[in-house]
Amino acid sequence: MDSVLLSPEKYAYNKEVKIRYEHVSSVNGITCIFIMGLSMDGFGWSNQFLAPFVAHGFGVIRLDNRCTGGSSFVGNFGKSKFNLEDMANDAMSVLNAEQIQHVHAVGASLGGMIVQQMALSYPDRILSITSLMSGAHVHPLNLSLRSYWTFIRMGLVAAKPRKVNRKERYIAINTEIWKVLDPENIDDTDFEWIADVCNYQWNMNHKIRSDSAIHQLLAAYRSGSRLEGLQNSNIQKLIIHGDADPLIPISHSRSFVKNIQNSRLVVLEKMGHTLPKRYHTKIFSEILITIKNS
Repeated sequence: MDSVLLSPEKYAYNKEVKIRYEHVSSVNGITCIFIMGLSMDGFGWSNQFLAPFVAHGFGVIRLDNRCTGGSSFVGNFGKSKFNLEDMANDAMSVLNAEQIQHVHAVGASLGGMIVQQMALSYPDRILSITSLMSGAHVHPLNLSLRSYWTFIRMGLVAAKPRKVNRKERYIAINTEIWKVLDPENIDDTDFEWIADVCNYQWNMNHKIRSDSAIHQLLAAYRSGSRLEGLQNSNIQKLIIHGDADPLIPISHSRSFVKNIQNSRLVVLEKMGHTLPKRYHTKIFSEILITIKNS
């Protein structure tokens, strides 16, 4: 088994859409599903980040969203158009395949929007949600100039000429994009993990596709706001955001907590749009509090 895997790979199906996932079975009877953000596959949740959940007996599911990793690539145009509800259904297909009735859902960035949609669409099956560096209505008109500059910088990183082979170029691009997303904590980034994942993705032909962002962004924009739908939700909601996020302004999380009941905001100082190692324990402890209160 490859060192990056938590458990053997499995596949679930939402109609014709195939979703790759891993599942570490629960010891304590509680399962958490982890959903990553734009263009990222499940390995955006590192083994080190997930280790405390496994050590405490939680079931852990880590999946690749459609258009990423080993999951189906789906073009978001014409007859194949999809939105966040479809992506939430992808995650539910994994739970159904594993016969898991109730789950605590954790999502980062676009993944945070997906778990919010799961809470809306499946309130009887979602026990709590944790939404990291995300928002309930992220739209081109409510992003900051810094957000757009960050998108531009990531594009420049991808287009930068490099005198290396294709695999080395792929690893370099992924490494440098993390530096754009969290410059304040770059010394605390697990570059060894990033390199191992890139090697795995390359060898499995699961490389990150540059066009996946367009299709997933369309899903978010088509879905509109979840603020009104979540206002009367009784599900516990943990909202975590770094105050140095260069991509999604922290104002989105503040708006979420201001307008939605049963929500709690945790602000992480100087954290950008990644999960630096120094905050792994803090994030785990806050999720644990939310699970206990659910």
